[in-house]
Amino acid sequence: MAEVLLFATERAFFSESTPQKLRFLLNHALCAATPAGVEALLLEARRRWPQEADAHIGLYKFYFVSRRYREAEAAVWAALREAAAVAGFDRNYRRLHAGSADWSRRQGGERLYLFSLKALGVIRLRRAKVAAARCVLEKLLELDPFDEIGGGAFLQIAHAFDEEAA
Repeated sequence: MAEVLLFATERAFFSESTPQKLRFLLNHALCAATPAGVEALLLEARRRWPQEADAHIGLYKFYFVSRRYREAEAAVWAALREAAAVAGFDRNYRRLHAGSADWSRRQGGERLYLFSLKALGVIRLRRAKVAAARCVLEKLLELDPFDEIGGGAFLQIAHAFDEEAA
């Protein structure tokens, strides 16, 4: 079912260190026949592996695609918390700076954190919280100055809203 599509990639997890049983459950969610079935499997993954950012990422992606943006934002905060814990830095993005971590790492908590920070900005745009989205996306580009995560395009959208309001 196209409307149940969770991810653009062929796998449902993002970290190379995701436990095998969690990988199985997340991949199984991709095959669920109904949105309720997908959600049930993702909630089970989060319940069983609350310390794994991938469990929260799968859930916020599902809620985003389902246009359940408030729930998506709550799940993204959990993903940010877990990714920061894994990488060993403050979970509050407002306190982070270029020297807080090795943001260029392609694997690990840093990458999951940046990916989830982008998701927070996009979700806030969808919720019409443009100023809050702009703050998040500006921080993302501060931490990811080469825009490897792809937040720059969404920041331009946030700025376009500002220009329209002026």
